[in-house]
Amino acid sequence: MAGVSKRLNREDYRVAWICPVSDLELLPSRLMLDEEHDTPEYDTTYDDNVYTCGSMVGHNVVLATCPPGLTGNVNAGRVTGPMFKTFPNIRMGLLVGIGGGVPRPDTPEDSTEDVHLGDVVVGWPGDGKPACVYYDSGKRHTDGRFEMTSIIDKPDRVLLNALSKLESDHEVGKSMFHEHLKKLHAPRHTRKFAFPGLSQDRLFQADYRHCGSRTDQCANCDISKLVIRPPRTEADISKFVFHRGRIATGNSVVRDGIWRDEISEQCDGVLCIEMEAAGVDASGRCLVIRGVSDYADSHKNDIWRSYASGNATVFARELLSKIPAATVTGMDSFGAKAPPFVVPFPRNLTFSGRSNHLEQLRAHLAQNESQKLAVCGLGGCGKTALVVEFAHSVRRDQPERAVFWVPALSRKTFEQAYREIGKVLRIPQILDNEIDSESDVRRLVNETLSSEESRPWLIIIDNADDVNILFNKVSTKDRRLIDDLPRSSKGSIIFTTRTQKAAVDLAGSRWFRLEQLDKTEARDFLDKRILNRDLIGNDAVVQEFLEQLTYLPLAIVQAVAFIIKNDISLTQYTQLFRNAQETSMELLREEFQDDSRYENANNAVATTWYISFEHIRREDELAADYLAFMSCVRRDNIPASLLPPDSPIAMIKALGTLKAYAFITIQLGQQLQKTVDVEVYNVHRLVHTAMQEWLKIQNNWEHWVHQALRRLDERVSFVDFAREAKRILEGEGYLAHGIHVADLSEAREANAIVKMSLLHKIGEFQYILGQVSAAEGTVRKELALEGEVLGKEHPNTLYTMVILGLILTHQAKRNECKEVLGEAMAICNKVLGKEHPQTLISAYAWGTALGFMEEYAYAEKILLDTLELQLKIFGKEHIQTQLTMFILVSLFSKQEKYVKAREIFRDVHASKVKRC
Repeated sequence: MAGVSKRLNREDYRVAWICPVSDLELLPSRLMLDEEHDTPEYDTTYDDNVYTCGSMVGHNVVLATCPPGLTGNVNAGRVTGPMFKTFPNIRMGLLVGIGGGVPRPDTPEDSTEDVHLGDVVVGWPGDGKPACVYYDSGKRHTDGRFEMTSIIDKPDRVLLNALSKLESDHEVGKSMFHEHLKKLHAPRHTRKFAFPGLSQDRLFQADYRHCGSRTDQCANCDISKLVIRPPRTEADISKFVFHRGRIATGNSVVRDGIWRDEISEQCDGVLCIEMEAAGVDASGRCLVIRGVSDYADSHKNDIWRSYASGNATVFARELLSKIPAATVTGMDSFGAKAPPFVVPFPRNLTFSGRSNHLEQLRAHLAQNESQKLAVCGLGGCGKTALVVEFAHSVRRDQPERAVFWVPALSRKTFEQAYREIGKVLRIPQILDNEIDSESDVRRLVNETLSSEESRPWLIIIDNADDVNILFNKVSTKDRRLIDDLPRSSKGSIIFTTRTQKAAVDLAGSRWFRLEQLDKTEARDFLDKRILNRDLIGNDAVVQEFLEQLTYLPLAIVQAVAFIIKNDISLTQYTQLFRNAQETSMELLREEFQDDSRYENANNAVATTWYISFEHIRREDELAADYLAFMSCVRRDNIPASLLPPDSPIAMIKALGTLKAYAFITIQLGQQLQKTVDVEVYNVHRLVHTAMQEWLKIQNNWEHWVHQALRRLDERVSFVDFAREAKRILEGEGYLAHGIHVADLSEAREANAIVKMSLLHKIGEFQYILGQVSAAEGTVRKELALEGEVLGKEHPNTLYTMVILGLILTHQAKRNECKEVLGEAMAICNKVLGKEHPQTLISAYAWGTALGFMEEYAYAEKILLDTLELQLKIFGKEHIQTQLTMFILVSLFSKQEKYVKAREIFRDVHASKVKRC
């Protein structure tokens, strides 16, 4: 290679040579140059690549590489995107480097027909099927068949013709591979690019894992596990072996023989697996040339990397030598005639599932009329990811269609996007900055895209959550943003929004809701995000992890970022998440870097929803109040009748807002639907938790807990349940919420009185429903709170002690019952006196309990003494007197004292007749 001799203009370069691994692939690529040029000056504000320029077999070539350590599809795309702007006359692209070889499933008899280490694989199978495929993107059918839905277009015809000529020349001995190899074997580089030796070419059985360290060159591996196949000879090596075939590309390193073979099978047979082709092809069609440095299994090591990389560059140079420079000059620009594609995000190679929704979007685009469609869904459900994937699929499947992206985060972002579209469309007034008025910019873009001369287009308006941005004017003279959306039979507009109401306002009846991922999609999404499978754990752990995160894509991405950053397992994360609400919310608030989201955006799930909460509070106060109320009660089975009352229209609108944001969903109450037509709501699990934290941040949590207590105290009331079945059903619907809220509230003065009242009603209700054990627990809570707030000698406290004693009696807890009722009697006699109504109630309960415990004599004495005082104070017709007489009748009957029983019974009956 000659020394630096000259500098050409950026427009003089025609061939892009991408060698992604800078510390491995750049050197042999530079050695292939006949002459190296000074790099021309270029705008580094948008292009931070470092280029090597030169000439090779008559072509002006630009070499570009990824930064050290940053390879893969996404990073390759970041190199080539600005590269083709900096060098506008690029006509041809080559991706040159190393890859993992995939041996053929049926071993050929001729060893040169199978893939070996050091061979070159060029991405063109010539079978009418794709040259390169995304192995981690496709559709799995119910019959197990895998359909490749993401493919890379075939290379340019000129490259394919040159490939045919190269093969023919090689067959007749006219190829120049050995001459090109001499460039690698200069004294200072001979050792680096030397052949490692046939003995180092080992292919182990797919399921046999490597033993020992990565650098020990399989010294500890069992040679009996080697695959037996026809051996290569030194003569074979001298032939320079290459293969034409399909190449699989993805965004993860494959180090698993079983996985490698699965990829080959599902992708219709591949010979090589690599990581950059998808990123490069997004910028223009290229030919992929890979030297085989390993077998994409756990036995991967470094000894073949330089040799394989060198062979790939030799093949690429030989290929270029078959193409006259004038032919390249006459080719179409590398993407120059492609329609505008203004999308701020690269294709997300971890995107999973959503095939039905992608089909809906394709069907929408296929209609030959101006159409609008809206995609709505909960914040974090993947709306933006869906339309990004769709945008890239449109670019691939409809190369004649322009695609534009307009973020509706604010009026400013909307207008900035329109100005950028105007420049891309090369509207002269906008291109030359002759127009200051954003309204005029919007008008010109609208007119251009609405004209019959425009090419087909798709506009994606993302994050259209606040319809006021689109529908409101900033002044009486200005037009609404919505009025400047173009209309054309060649165009379509897709909106994304968090709320169904906005979707209807923007697209009428043409909208659909995006739900969370299903179990299969979520698992696939997780597998693509975590490349280290040791972190994932077993299926049960994965299932719990995904269920905790409600299969929400943003929550999964956030969790994976935390897991990888802190080097913990799914099991550890799951344990953290389930430990306490405070811990789970801290995890949901954790910010993380995500290149598939807007710069400076709030990526944390909780923060994303806080923005929605604030928006609801501004736009629909009652909806905000309802969500706050719902966050205080249980998140599921919330009867509409439990919500604070308002006018029917206001309630419908407020609940409609919450449903529109997908914060709540409606279902028929499983118990209530038996008798009563009552709407029942569920709050999204993570939204329920996030709203609680938001209320705490706003210092409103205790206020809303108090409101919930008061409302439940109103609704959970004692009635004649035998005659009011409807109230029983309603009461059961309220009961679980009452228990939940009562457990939330602390015994502060503001809440204590209401809480005691609610606990009392809950205990009564549970007792009526036969939930005696639960009633005991509730009444004990009530008693503890009354003792703390009112004191042990307060009549309410004493009454609750009596209730507890009776409940203990029904559970045959004799000793506890005696202790509680005995203490109540002692306090009543001491503090209130024997004739106080509360004392008489306690005595009645004490006597009744003794009767249940068959201590008849003691019970008889207490009840007769009590009856004597009741007759004196209340009279014979009072309900308390009557109850005591009934118990005495029962008590005498059990002891066969029928005369006494009849005497009291006659008195009871006479009192009843008199009252009637």
